[in-house]
Amino acid sequence: MFTLSIKDINFIHPLFNYLRIFFITPWYDFHENHTCRLQISKICGVALIVLKIYCIVYSANDDIVVNSIPKQSITQKFISLGVLCTLICLDVVTVIKSWDIENWKTLFTNLQTVDQKLQNVDDLEKSVWKNFYLSFSTKQVIFLLLVVYQMYILSSTTQLSPIKILFLTGSVQHFVEYLVSILLNCLVQVFKSRYKDLNARLVEIEKAHISREMKNLVQSYRILSENVHIFNSLFGYQIILIMFHFGIEVVNGLNSIFISFVISDVQSYYGYILLGSACVFIVMMHNLLIIIIPIHSTTQEGKRFVDLCAKLQEEVSEGSCEAKSLSKWATISQQYVPDFSAAGFFSINKTLIFTVVGNVATYFIITIQLNESEYSKMSKV
Repeated sequence: MFTLSIKDINFIHPLFNYLRIFFITPWYDFHENHTCRLQISKICGVALIVLKIYCIVYSANDDIVVNSIPKQSITQKFISLGVLCTLICLDVVTVIKSWDIENWKTLFTNLQTVDQKLQNVDDLEKSVWKNFYLSFSTKQVIFLLLVVYQMYILSSTTQLSPIKILFLTGSVQHFVEYLVSILLNCLVQVFKSRYKDLNARLVEIEKAHISREMKNLVQSYRILSENVHIFNSLFGYQIILIMFHFGIEVVNGLNSIFISFVISDVQSYYGYILLGSACVFIVMMHNLLIIIIPIHSTTQEGKRFVDLCAKLQEEVSEGSCEAKSLSKWATISQQYVPDFSAAGFFSINKTLIFTVVGNVATYFIITIQLNESEYSKMSKV
């Protein structure tokens, strides 16, 4: 399993089993094609969420936290609460979506069907550096190191225990968000690999068997399009919450840096605050980019299939049987151009990055104005 190429969907089983521990993926055996203790998984999933919320509330009852709340600005209170609520919502949605067995089953059954059509079953990854699990393990280690360093910084500046910081900053839920981002990236790369294969086979198609081969290619193209719709259904709300969390977390970091200039008591910790904000920014930017950029490039690969069909029509004699067959399948393929969306609210492409950056800038300016207004009132008093 660990040496399989991304071209064979069976490579994902170890990742799938690992994510099952965090209730990101369902308790489902794809080899035997049946659910595994679904009711127990629902009870355990709900219990895990309740336990996480209890740990957050318990950690917030610390005297250090209670005494520090009145000293915080209104923007700090609002943003911190917003971060925790967003991460909890993401956790809840992820667990609920893991119970949608039918969509998960259809997703992987479809991919197995496409792999059989493309003859990619048991395809091995020859390059060690391109091995998915090597990359996955490396990213996890880097993520955990950044989180540990952030906890060290916060523990040094607040005198809170690292365990309480872990829950108060939402780092536990943040790890789940990170794993969800990795899974999204993995599935999108799976789609992209198969669209590339379809495009390569369409370029090399034999004119003598054009009707039969076009039928097989367009069938695979249709199945992949169906999988994109399932992907939107399973992960649309998570993508929205990840994008929102990115925006509010970046504003939180910038706001903390700004406040450290205003409050003299915090200026001594400016370097720590800057490094902590940088760690969060790196992680959040990574989570956002590994979703949006691959989705955009996968959409372009999907559209290229339709363009290649149009070019292929120009190479056959007009009015021939091959031309009629090509015209038929090209028209059908146009109906299945991939469209990744966030639960149907908006399409996902690289322009979203600039939209998010613009929103971050807007809300940061608002927090500056609120902070200045608040501190000017305090100085008058």
